[in-house]
Amino acid sequence: MIPRNRPALMTIDRFNKLTGRDTLHPLICTVDLSQADLREGVCMKCDFYGLLYRASSARGEAPETEWLRIIRPGETVEWPLMPNRSDDCCSGVLFHPDLLCDTPLERHIDDYPIRCSCRGVLTERERRTIADCLEEIDKELHHAIDRYSSTIIVSHIELLLNYCTRFCDHRREPV
Repeated sequence: MIPRNRPALMTIDRFNKLTGRDTLHPLICTVDLSQADLREGVCMKCDFYGLLYRASSARGEAPETEWLRIIRPGETVEWPLMPNRSDDCCSGVLFHPDLLCDTPLERHIDDYPIRCSCRGVLTERERRTIADCLEEIDKELHHAIDRYSSTIIVSHIELLLNYCTRFCDHRREPV
């Protein structure tokens, strides 16, 4: 396992190399850990934001097996080797703060919950909404980079964050 106390940070490019994927854009990548074949487990501080969604794949699993999580630069990310991971689907998007430069999202990224992490069963419509947003981001990453790329990608990220915050807010325990 890559040790936690190692001085290097997890970057988008390092994440892509560890998961055997090409880096299509230096500041952003989509995540599909069901396809990742890590050679070593990962436990490092990251230099990016991210939104990860874990959908339960086995029928009859408890609702706690499905979750949404926003991660922030400086947080520790951990991905175990495939044999140590549960048989599930973890997908999402990782993006460097520089991608947000001079965008509306840069001005209010801190308005999103510091620890947005919700557990509970999402509706099929909510799952589809998340998948659709991730698919749009991925399509844009596979498009030739032009002067509109960052704006379009950041707009999709903001939409995804807004939906996920809504989905988590609806599942909070009453105070």
